[in-house]
Amino acid sequence: MPVKKRASLGRSTSAARRMAATRAAEDSEDTRIRLDGQRARQAASRAAEDSEDTRTRLDGQRARQAASRAAESPERRQGRRVDDRARHAASRAAESPEQRQGRREEDRARHAATRGAEDLIQRRTRSEDQRRRHAASRAAQWTFMEGEAFRYDPANNYDSHPQ
Repeated sequence: MPVKKRASLGRSTSAARRMAATRAAEDSEDTRIRLDGQRARQAASRAAEDSEDTRTRLDGQRARQAASRAAESPERRQGRRVDDRARHAASRAAESPEQRQGRREEDRARHAATRGAEDLIQRRTRSEDQRRRHAASRAAQWTFMEGEAFRYDPANNYDSHPQ
């Protein structure tokens, strides 16, 4: 059954305020129990989905994520990326060599499956995008040398810079 749309989107309901107060008052054990139950219900719901329901749910999730990212400011995007990098670094630092190897094997298998399923146009597009990224990266490595010919310093060893 579709969710009933509310007329007052900017306002919170009394039930929402009551639930927020309840959650604010719960201790860590109550929070853990509530979240465990929520995870179990979510897992059961997803296990009961057929492939079409899964596709629909994921398409909606992708659309919401794209809209959210399109609306975020450059400062917020940068902050989100900094947080993501820190979270990934902490996660990778905590993983064992076996976990790292397993993660890399899963990545390799996923990439192989994705590339095996792409058609000629998708492959060409991916290759072009990759070429552009590499060219931009190479160009960015040399931005510090822009205009150096006009600021020649005989004390600087220019031969030491990679060609």
